[in-house]
Amino acid sequence: MVVASQFMNSAPTTVGPDLPVSALAQQLLAAGVEGACVVRDGKLFGVVTTMDLVYKEKNLHLPTVFTFMDMVIPLGWQRAKDELSKIEGLTVKQIMTADPVTVGPDAALASIATLMVEGHISMLPVVDHGRLVGVIDKRAVLKAAFPVASGSGDQEK
Repeated sequence: MVVASQFMNSAPTTVGPDLPVSALAQQLLAAGVEGACVVRDGKLFGVVTTMDLVYKEKNLHLPTVFTFMDMVIPLGWQRAKDELSKIEGLTVKQIMTADPVTVGPDAALASIATLMVEGHISMLPVVDHGRLVGVIDKRAVLKAAFPVASGSGDQEK
């Protein structure tokens, strides 16, 4: 059985919560990664992905209003408020996902794939006794699930 510790990136990109969003974008692009683990005082604080940065450029979902007997009732106001907060975020802490889903180093590949697919998760921190020990992204899962034969990569006919 293939487990997280066998295919995780044991040197994940990490950032602090007070890093400006513009610096985060530059760091992720330079490293060629889809996201970073947000660490505070040596502990996992959250995760931030390229999608969090793309989110800043999306159109704001405006709340719908419903009129009933001369009353105007806004629907979806909390969603609009949450989106606006994330769009306006200037630091990693303001756009990250706090309390992310994590796995342990002994988590099975099938369990990790299930978590990622069902939770729409692109990056999964690996935590051991409260400490960040690695990260698994979609590319790592693909490599673990479909290992390439050593050599030239050509398959024999």
